[in-house]
Amino acid sequence: MKKDSAYFEELTARYFSGEASPAEISELSAWVAVSDENKTVFRESQYAWMAVEESRVVDAVDLDEEWASFEKQLGIHEKSSDVLLHNSKFVNQYSIFKSPPSSNHLSISRFLLRLAAVMLILASPAYLLYRYLHQPAIKELAAITHRIDTLLPDGSRVTLNTGAKIKYPEKFKGKKRAVSLEGEAYFDVAHNASQPFIIAAGGIRVEVKGTSFYINTRSWNGDFELVLTTGKVELYLENDSGPARVLNPGEKAVIHGNQIIISPNGDANYMAWKTLRISFSNEPLNSVVATLSKVYQSSVCLGNPALAQCRLTATFDNQSLESVLNVIKATLDVDIRNSGSLVEISGKGCR
Repeated sequence: MKKDSAYFEELTARYFSGEASPAEISELSAWVAVSDENKTVFRESQYAWMAVEESRVVDAVDLDEEWASFEKQLGIHEKSSDVLLHNSKFVNQYSIFKSPPSSNHLSISRFLLRLAAVMLILASPAYLLYRYLHQPAIKELAAITHRIDTLLPDGSRVTLNTGAKIKYPEKFKGKKRAVSLEGEAYFDVAHNASQPFIIAAGGIRVEVKGTSFYINTRSWNGDFELVLTTGKVELYLENDSGPARVLNPGEKAVIHGNQIIISPNGDANYMAWKTLRISFSNEPLNSVVATLSKVYQSSVCLGNPALAQCRLTATFDNQSLESVLNVIKATLDVDIRNSGSLVEISGKGCR
C-alpha cells in the first residue's frame, strides 16, 4: 500500500523525538531523496521542531544543571573562585546575555559556551540525519562474464578480471579514497598526496597515493597477491598494530595467513590476463597450462603427469587460445583434445 505524506510527516516527528527505529530512519531517508518537495517538507519540519525545542528550553531548562552535566562529560572543572548563578531559568540567563549588569559575576564567554552546548544537543539529531541523507551512494561493479575496464570518480582506472567485484562511493569525500575489492584487478591510481587511495580486501589494507599495480585478493591457493608496477605501496593487516610493509616497483607481496612475504616478482605473465601478451622462456608445461587457464578463463590440464616437465619457449601476442594450443601441439608433439569446457593435453612425455 502506498504511504501518504501524513505518514512521513508522522515519521519525521518520530525521528526528531528520537523514537524512530533504524528501519524507519532508512525509510525516511529514501522518501526524502525521492523529490525536492519531500526535502522541503523535511526541512520545514526540522525548523519547526527546533523552534519548539528552543521554546521548551526557555521554559524548562536549568542551564546551570545542564552545564554541570556537560562539564562532567567533558572533564571540565570550574575553579572555586568562579561564581555561578543558581536556580535561574534560560530566559533569565538570556536577559543577562542581552544586557549584563556590571555586578554580574557570570562570565559571558562561559555563558556562550553553555548556550552552544545546549544548541549542540538540540541540533545533533538533525545533523546526524543530514549526514545520513548526504552520504555518497555506494556503487558496485562486478565483472561477471568478461573483463571490465572503468574509471573511478577521482580519475583512477581499474580493470577487473572475470569474477572480480569492486565497491566505491559515487564521489570520494573526506581524507581518503576508500574502495573494497574481491578478486583480481589492475589499478592505475590518480595521484593525490592529500587523499590516499585505500583498498580494503577482507582484513588486508593497501594504501597508495598515485601508483599502478596488480592485485589478487584470492589467488589459486587462497593467498593474497600484489605486484607493484610503478610508485609505492603500503600494505598492512587491519588488526595488526605493527608498521606497514612498503613495496617498490618490481616487487611482489604475498599474504599467507597473517604473514606478509615480499620478494622480487618472477612472474613475467602476471599481467597477461589483461594484455593478452604471454611469454614463456623454457617454462615447464604444468606452469604453462596454469597461465593459459587464467588468461583465457578455461580449464586447461595435462592428461599425463609425465608431461609436466616438458619445456616451452614461445611468445604470444593477442592470440586466441586455439592458436596457442596449435603452437604447443606442433612444438612439443603432444595431442590436444578441446571439448569446449575442458582442454586436455596428452602424450607420452618429454625426454
